[in-house]
Amino acid sequence: AAMDFVETPSHFFETFARDPSFLSKVLARHYTTGEPMSEIRAQHLKQSHNDFRSVEVQTQIVHSKFDQALFGENPCSPALGGSSTTAVFEKLHKEAGVPFAVGTHWHSRFGHLVSYGAGYYGYLYAQVFAADIWSSCMSANVNSMQTYSLREGGTKIWKEMLIHGGGKDPKTMLEVVLGREPSVEPFFEG
Repeated sequence: AAMDFVETPSHFFETFARDPSFLSKVLARHYTTGEPMSEIRAQHLKQSHNDFRSVEVQTQIVHSKFDQALFGENPCSPALGGSSTTAVFEKLHKEAGVPFAVGTHWHSRFGHLVSYGAGYYGYLYAQVFAADIWSSCMSANVNSMQTYSLREGGTKIWKEMLIHGGGKDPKTMLEVVLGREPSVEPFFEG
């Protein structure tokens, strides 16, 4: 699958665990009583996800820029006269206003930097696609809990996107699932 699309399904499925209607009506039950989660508690859970969302997005941008610094057209390298990876990581944190713990080397344990190879931006990009798919195909259906509409939305996502794995152009799949060009608006509204 294209690197800027590969995480889209996982981000899409994570939305079920944050959607207040789905949590309170389908997914979340008390482990001993079996009582469903109250709608207010489900709303609080969603809000807790959103509380620090801007910091999370800024951190993802830092990671993406760091990935580009490591593997992009002009990779950082002390051997080539550039800065150390730690210095670059710290600089990017400071530029973005994201806290940095001096004396640490967290980035040296971040496995995605190796597997994405200048494509880590796709992790955040996939969140945009997932939010758009959720908003277009599932959100209203989950809120009303219309079983037919949920089934119809889910089947469309499965048959037009998931079933293909990496064998079909992501842009084409998105346009078919959404019925239009992808949009960033649901990501910022969510």
